[in-house]
Amino acid sequence: MYPKILIISFKIPTEKMGEQYELEGVDFSLVTQDYSESLSMAGAIPLIMPYLESRREDDQYIKEFLAEADGVVLPGGSDIDPALYNSYPQKYLGNISPERDRWELKILQMAMEMKKPILGICRGFQLINIHYGGSLKVDVCGNNADSKIPHMALMVPKYYKTHQVDIQENTRLAKIFAGDEVAVNSYHHQAVDKVGEGLKVSAVAPDGFVEGVEDPDYPYLVGVQWHPEMMAAKDPIQLKLFKDFVEFVEQAKK
Repeated sequence: MYPKILIISFKIPTEKMGEQYELEGVDFSLVTQDYSESLSMAGAIPLIMPYLESRREDDQYIKEFLAEADGVVLPGGSDIDPALYNSYPQKYLGNISPERDRWELKILQMAMEMKKPILGICRGFQLINIHYGGSLKVDVCGNNADSKIPHMALMVPKYYKTHQVDIQENTRLAKIFAGDEVAVNSYHHQAVDKVGEGLKVSAVAPDGFVEGVEDPDYPYLVGVQWHPEMMAAKDPIQLKLFKDFVEFVEQAKK
């Protein structure tokens, strides 16, 4: 049987999309198609978990939802509430959804208690770092940016290789990408500042920004700053990350 991987979607309120689709008053659950396609190519069945306001405090409900899946993907998306890492709204902070942040942190915590394999991408990677007590740089792309790398590279196709990353030795990513030169896309304006306690840095950008973390003491918890799901259809190297995740899930089921 194919392993089932839960992708956490997020709520888009009607004021952002309802008028566009002539559905005023209707909210939406959203997650980009690339996550499902990448997991499918890697041999998994993708399942979507929506944000459920009516169940946000119902731990038993969430636990039973998680029990239906063999692994969890925390996807990309909007900025994270700076209050979660003892900071405050600053210039260039994007739109935040505190409700989404707390919902996904609860799911992450409960998934870890259940020992579910976890893959975090972009925002999901940052959320993992916050869960471990780390912090974020609120913006790395503004007028005072120190790096020449366009980390929010909206001017190129989603699969475009914006910069290389240095994969650190003795990490899960080193095993996954053994011998490969890894170049990645880049769609983030926030970045890891303080690395969370217990996390190991597994990838670094040329300007020193952290691009990957993992917990070596957890069965499988990997986070990456880039968007491999946007590249996997055209880049077999990026597909390796999803294949490794799915293969681990398959072995864990046996």
